[in-house]
Amino acid sequence: MTDIKALWQRQTVEEKEMITLSDIRERALKVQSGMRWRNIGLYIWSSFNIVAGLWLLQSPRLSDYRYPMGLMIAAHLFVLWQIKHRIATRPMPEELAARTALNHHRQELERQHDALANAWLWYIVPFMPALIWELAIRAFKFPANLPPFTNGMIIFYLIWGGSYFGRVFGCSSRAQPSKCNCKSSG
Repeated sequence: MTDIKALWQRQTVEEKEMITLSDIRERALKVQSGMRWRNIGLYIWSSFNIVAGLWLLQSPRLSDYRYPMGLMIAAHLFVLWQIKHRIATRPMPEELAARTALNHHRQELERQHDALANAWLWYIVPFMPALIWELAIRAFKFPANLPPFTNGMIIFYLIWGGSYFGRVFGCSSRAQPSKCNCKSSG
């Protein structure tokens, strides 16, 4: 019997401290900061593409691509709107209690997970009509005896676009429903 008692007394003691509200807020701010930087990167990339698309719309060299380019700009604007409404971080109100703050943070993570789980639908699909239209113009407009480099680039874009779409679709279709290990006390 003393062996069990000695074993019990020698074991390491786990800290059973309650997580404080300031710890919850600090961790939430770190997660939100990472999401915010990701969104800023998406905003910058889309802004660059919109400006480049507007510049290309004005170019007389690419008059055949005006309508697909307009669709591409519209797709960028749609995706920016979706990012703002679906996955942008929402600040935690200051007056929340610890449990309510934890619930708020859990709901935010679940909301963002659910939005990213079907990102193929609102992030990739809007670009597909313009991409397909541009590739169709390129395939039918130019003669069959394209230079090897140009022909290779068309094939590269088709394979890259298809594999990227497939990868995003595959990742989002395998996403599990939102699960949280935290137990709600209410």
